[in-house]
Amino acid sequence: MKKFLILLSALFVCHAASAGSLKSETIEDQGLTRSYYIYLPNDLPANAPLVFILHGYGGNAQSYVNNSSLKFKELAEEYKVALCYPQATTDPRPNTGWNVYYPWQIDKMKVDDCEFICNLAKHLHTKYNLSAKNTFLTGMSNGGEMCYLMAYRKAKEFAAIASMAGLTLTEMAKRHDYTEPIAFMEVHGTGDMTSRWEGDPTNQYGWGAYLAVPVAVGAVAAANKCMYQQTTELPQIKNKVILHRYYGSPYGKEVHFYEVRNGGHNWATDSFDSCRVIMEFFKKYMTE
Repeated sequence: MKKFLILLSALFVCHAASAGSLKSETIEDQGLTRSYYIYLPNDLPANAPLVFILHGYGGNAQSYVNNSSLKFKELAEEYKVALCYPQATTDPRPNTGWNVYYPWQIDKMKVDDCEFICNLAKHLHTKYNLSAKNTFLTGMSNGGEMCYLMAYRKAKEFAAIASMAGLTLTEMAKRHDYTEPIAFMEVHGTGDMTSRWEGDPTNQYGWGAYLAVPVAVGAVAAANKCMYQQTTELPQIKNKVILHRYYGSPYGKEVHFYEVRNGGHNWATDSFDSCRVIMEFFKKYMTE
């Protein structure tokens, strides 16, 4: 029994030693103190990639850090990337949320979250010797909307972007055009009752008018000048998942669209290994 306890203790120490460091930090931006978590794997090389992970509306960064179904920290150790989980501010409703032009945010929410994320990226590049060329963005729901807004406004700042259950609000499309190609990925459930697959042209559901999801993804593919589409059905685990791959861009930027049949408003981790798929997509666009 004593030998077993010694062995168990040794295994625990080895496991603890293999984990990276998680820090809670703040930065001053646009007159506000903004908070975020930074996760740094053990033996992280100099000039390592940086991945931002954005929480959803009404949520918080800590919940994503602690979410056991999202394996990003384990994947960060494997792929040797740093992770940043920023915290959104409180909007006029009031709820925690990113400024993506929801009706109650327009002209009332002054913070520019696109600038904040980009300023935070520059800060982390310097502080932790991370790669400006290999900076990536993902997020779910309201965080996914930020992914589309960033693709519109700040495509040059990211090597690739992956939205989960995100939308292109009509207000985004009115205010902005895609001016730079961007490697982009969307995962979306056809049964999502929050961010509806078919769109909401009249703001029936209260989030503001938004594009149908296939139309929104198609707009990114068109901006990239993707010439071809390939459809592949993934091995079924729960919901059927179909990958629509848009490729043939002269810029080398693909768009991957994962259609989760009857899937809801979530990361779809029960239907395929979505977090690893994101990391593999990002890896495709990592440069020396």
